[in-house]
Amino acid sequence: MRDPLLFQGRKRQNHYFEGWYFKQVCDENGRTVSFIPGISQISNDRHAFIQVIIAPNIETYYFRFELDDFSAQDDPFVIRIANNTFSKNGMTIDLHNEQISINGSLHFKKFTPIKSSVYAPTIMGPFSYIPNMECNHGVISMNHDVSGHLMFSGESWTFDQDRGYLEKDWGTSFPRRYLWVQANHFDDPSVSFMASVADIPIMGLTFSGVIGNLIIEGTEHRFATYNGYKARNIRRSQGGYSFDLVKGSSICSILVRFDDTGELKAPQRGAMHGVIKEGLGANITVVFQGKTYTSDFGGAEFVGY
Repeated sequence: MRDPLLFQGRKRQNHYFEGWYFKQVCDENGRTVSFIPGISQISNDRHAFIQVIIAPNIETYYFRFELDDFSAQDDPFVIRIANNTFSKNGMTIDLHNEQISINGSLHFKKFTPIKSSVYAPTIMGPFSYIPNMECNHGVISMNHDVSGHLMFSGESWTFDQDRGYLEKDWGTSFPRRYLWVQANHFDDPSVSFMASVADIPIMGLTFSGVIGNLIIEGTEHRFATYNGYKARNIRRSQGGYSFDLVKGSSICSILVRFDDTGELKAPQRGAMHGVIKEGLGANITVVFQGKTYTSDFGGAEFVGY
C-alpha cells in the first residue's frame, strides 16, 4: 500500500483493473505522448492492454494482449507486456497495428515523488487504508527527466531531459463523475500540478472527494478532502472547464482549455467497456497565492458533470 507503483492485483481475479499512466512531453516537436499499460480482469474477457494517446492532433490506440503476456516484478519494479517494458528507469516500446507502428526506448531520471506519512501513505491519504475502494489512485512522480528516442511510423521523436509524469489507478471502475487535470511543463519550470475531483462511493453513500498536489520550487502544497479542502465553482465551458480548491481563505483556482479530445477506454466493473475523453496538450492555468502559472502541455478529463 505504501508503494502504489507496484502491482496490486495479484489476489484479484475478477471485476478488477489496474493501469499505469506514463506521460512524456517532447520539447523538440512540441508534442506529447502517454502510454497506459494495464490489465482487465473480467471472467469472459481477461486481457492485458497498452493504450496510447498522442497530441496534437490527438490520436488514440488500444493494443490488446493475452493476459499471459503480462508480468509484474516488484524489486526492481518492472511491468512487461509482450515485448514492451515499463519501469522506474524507463520504457521500451514495440507496438504495431494496421494504423501505426511505435518503437524505441526512453530513460527516466530524477523522480519527484509526493510526500508521504503514516496518516497519508499515498495521495489518497487515510482513504488508502479502506479496502475494496471502487478506484484507488497513486501519484508516483510529479516530474522527472525523460531522454531517448521513439519512432512513430517512421517519424522520429527525440527526448533530451524532457518532462515526464507517472500515476496509476486500480480497483473495479472509474468514478461515475470526476474531473482530472495534470501538468508539469509550466512557464515556471519548478512547478508541477495534479488534481482530481470525483464522486466516491463508500458503504452506500457517495461524497465528493478532492485530491490535489502543487509543487513550487520544491515546496509541496496538498489540496485534499482529508486536510479540509473542497471543490467549489465547478463550471463546464465551451472547450474546457474551471474549478476552485478551497479551504477557508486558501484558494487554488484552475482553468482548463483544450481544442480537441481523444477517446480512451475506461474500466467498468473491471471490463474496459467505458469511454472517456482526454484533452492531451491542454492549456492549464493555475492561480495560487497571488501567482499565475500556465502550461500548454497538460492532460485533462471531465466526466459526468
